[in-house]
Amino acid sequence: MPLAAGPCGAGEADWKLLEEQAAAHLQRGSFEQAELFARAALQEAESPPGLGPRATEQSISTLSHALSRAGKHDEAILFAQRLVALRTKLYGPDDPATGLALHNNAQFLILQGNLVEADQVQRSALAIFEKKLGPNHINSAVALHNLGAIELKQDRFKEAEKYLRRALAIKEKALKPGNLSIAHTLDNLAAALDGQGLQIEAEKIRRRAEGIRQRAQPPAKVGA
Repeated sequence: MPLAAGPCGAGEADWKLLEEQAAAHLQRGSFEQAELFARAALQEAESPPGLGPRATEQSISTLSHALSRAGKHDEAILFAQRLVALRTKLYGPDDPATGLALHNNAQFLILQGNLVEADQVQRSALAIFEKKLGPNHINSAVALHNLGAIELKQDRFKEAEKYLRRALAIKEKALKPGNLSIAHTLDNLAAALDGQGLQIEAEKIRRRAEGIRQRAQPPAKVGA
């Protein structure tokens, strides 16, 4: 969440500069550098008298992503959980911002290989998105995609197919036809069909995904 516009004090100006540097290094793929700047930004946000909870919130989010991209999933999850707690306190347990924090936590848990907890956390995020944003919102679709991916990793192909088809139906209505997010869901759906021995249908789905990649647009991102 952005800070309110207005004149910046020295601490806030330093924090914003550190956050900008962390974001820039993340974009460039310099994840270790992003982590260093994100840690410094968080320290600046929390140094007495502090810049307030929203600066802390943003810095925790940036640091958790930097740690995850650097492969430090265990520590990323600790900060992701801290962000869930902070947003729950700031906005309430059913706010989309809290749902987004839960969604990111689930993604880190998937990368860690903790699929049981990832499933539980992702379901909580989906419930918030569907309740507050609607069942046809892109956030709901991305959460459904992740649940399908979790099932797929556990070879529960039929369950994966159900989630992925729901995600695909929403994305095809909400996004332009060439969006890569649709291709990602098609790829996973093809894998779920393969796992059930439905190779002919899987190949058709896979060709659709390849056609989208040839017209590539950036993938959809969850936002709340």
